[in-house]
Amino acid sequence: MSVPAAGLPTIGWVAAIPGPPGYQVRFPDQPHEACEMWLRELSVCDLSPSSLRSYGFDLLRWLRFLHVQDVAWQRAERGHIRDLVEHLRTAPVPRRLRRSPSAAPLGSVNQITGKPYPTIGYAPRTINHQLTVLSEFYDFAIDADLGPLVNPVPHRRGHGGARIHAHHNPMQPFVRGRRAPYRQKVPQQLPRAIPDQAVDSLFAALRSNRDRALVAFYLSSGVRASELLGMRLNDVDAGHGTIKVISKGSRELAEVPASADAFTWLALYLMEADQHGCLADGLVWHTLRSPFRPLTYHATRAVLMRANTLLGTNHSLHDLRHTAATRMLDDPAFTLVDVQTILRHASISTTLLYTRPRLEDLIAKVTEHHAQARPDPLTQIGDGYNAAQVRELLGLTE
Repeated sequence: MSVPAAGLPTIGWVAAIPGPPGYQVRFPDQPHEACEMWLRELSVCDLSPSSLRSYGFDLLRWLRFLHVQDVAWQRAERGHIRDLVEHLRTAPVPRRLRRSPSAAPLGSVNQITGKPYPTIGYAPRTINHQLTVLSEFYDFAIDADLGPLVNPVPHRRGHGGARIHAHHNPMQPFVRGRRAPYRQKVPQQLPRAIPDQAVDSLFAALRSNRDRALVAFYLSSGVRASELLGMRLNDVDAGHGTIKVISKGSRELAEVPASADAFTWLALYLMEADQHGCLADGLVWHTLRSPFRPLTYHATRAVLMRANTLLGTNHSLHDLRHTAATRMLDDPAFTLVDVQTILRHASISTTLLYTRPRLEDLIAKVTEHHAQARPDPLTQIGDGYNAAQVRELLGLTE
């Protein structure tokens, strides 16, 4: 049975709950027992709340799809996985259908930044993430004897159908094989920094000291958006020029240096916030209007979206981190390991992505190359030759 043209039905939801695991899949209107057991298992395994929420929505999408197919989740087969991937490759993302008519067309390229806007459909990474979640969910359900007998998500196999890298010789490098069935090709996205002139324009478009402090910290410290928003007042050490943030992934408290300008804008903002009495909870970032609430990621993103609308650009919060990394690597005072430490990359190969030539730099070099005067090779005579005789030999005399 195919999915209706209107898309998957909007039955069920992912609910936030006070106790562990923090999120609960309800389908159609009751907690889904198997999903709840798996999310609880992941919570005990120290999975982050944001990951648990993401996994919950992937499970909900799968349950909605099976509801259309009139198939119980325990009886799903490989063909249903294939049909799901086929649906996701062509279906629009529901929230992108609600874009403002004045917004740039989906899939188009911004004429100022050169960055493409998101397409209307699901990204390859999203589809692959969906398959990973379902594969792990069914592995858990089989081990827990919850009903399924086989995992409907096909795994990647080695030669002859054996387990991938089975009996691998440790003296030999791993051979890159084919993708697992239904896995999508993911195009490599290189980091895109914001040029200095565009940064100045962006900063001028910000409307409050809070927003200027946020952008100044993002540009000088390279911290991730969510990391900075979780910062508390006692995490700020203006005397040493550092802030403390909880790193994504490791969730360790890390001390990161930032610029003096960022601390200046922060001081101006905190004086205003203290007058409104919104710092009692110990958090640094709050909304600017009453009732004062902690600043969320979506509210911070809205700050940048307002500036983008004014400038006609499509910068993202993560572009600010890319810009900070690129600026550090352009400074000969920084080593590659220095930048890796500041950005808290687990592998230096991730930091190496920022060393690739930027398009704007290549354009400038090519333009300069072609603007250079080129001497005529036929008129240049080596110092060791008689110029008159060589000209006569080559027929260059009049």
